[in-house]
Amino acid sequence: MRGFSKNQAVGFFLSGAAVGVAVALLFAPKTGAQTRKDIRRFSKKAVTQLDDLQNDLREQIGDGYEQVMEVFDNVKEYVEEGRSKLQKMIHTA
Repeated sequence: MRGFSKNQAVGFFLSGAAVGVAVALLFAPKTGAQTRKDIRRFSKKAVTQLDDLQNDLREQIGDGYEQVMEVFDNVKEYVEEGRSKLQKMIHTA
């Protein structure tokens, strides 16, 4: 069975949360004021979670960029060393 990507998992989670909120609103015996308060509280939590997710993604992308640049620098050094060795071999021949 194929696993889900992080984006898909987050999408499923948010979809499930939205459905849960809708069902709760339909069946909860609360006043309008209490329901609005609950919606505001849920919205604030959702925004905070999305901000955290965005920050995590930015951090992961930044880390990935740094790793790619490190590999690139290592390859560059390797090629330069190889070129230097080849030039030495040509000059000594």
